[in-house]
Amino acid sequence: MLYTFSYEERHDYASVYDKMLQARALVFGERLGWDVDVRHGREEDEYDREYNPLYIVSLNESGQHAASLRVLPTTGPTMLRQEFHTFFDDCPDIVSPDVWECTRLCSTVESTTPAGRSVTIDVTKALCRTAFESGISQITGIYYKGMTRVYRRIGWEPTTLSQAKPEIGDICLGLWTVTPRAMRHMAERQAMLF
Repeated sequence: MLYTFSYEERHDYASVYDKMLQARALVFGERLGWDVDVRHGREEDEYDREYNPLYIVSLNESGQHAASLRVLPTTGPTMLRQEFHTFFDDCPDIVSPDVWECTRLCSTVESTTPAGRSVTIDVTKALCRTAFESGISQITGIYYKGMTRVYRRIGWEPTTLSQAKPEIGDICLGLWTVTPRAMRHMAERQAMLF
């Protein structure tokens, strides 16, 4: 099941929102060891609490978290502008009413398996469709360079805008173009998985 809702609507999706926060704590706090604010087994930050982001969450057949992501308009505060701009020597300041920033892409299913790729496709297709229907033409986000293979396999590969300074690691800033063709391409890739 796929759910799309804003932070202000989270009470209507309380169980889904809670499962997403638990998954973020597990993936970003425990597995990746990021410096994130985990409280009571949940990861939630000021971008959630203060800027009313949009969430796309996929739950599996047993109702457990499979994948999720968060998007914010680039016309307001973004993680790129406030947190990550120092990672890049040539970081562009992306501010546009038709560009969203995607953060906290989180999968609790192994991304190299067909099931993992399928849930990643589910949330990225939903993101692409929601953006297209909202007049958004591009999505920007930070990703590990190794994720390029995953994006290529699911059929929606970003254009790399910048690579992080060597001391930061293999982190890239990417731009995904939102088009009906991208949605069709992801659907075709997903159909080939099973």
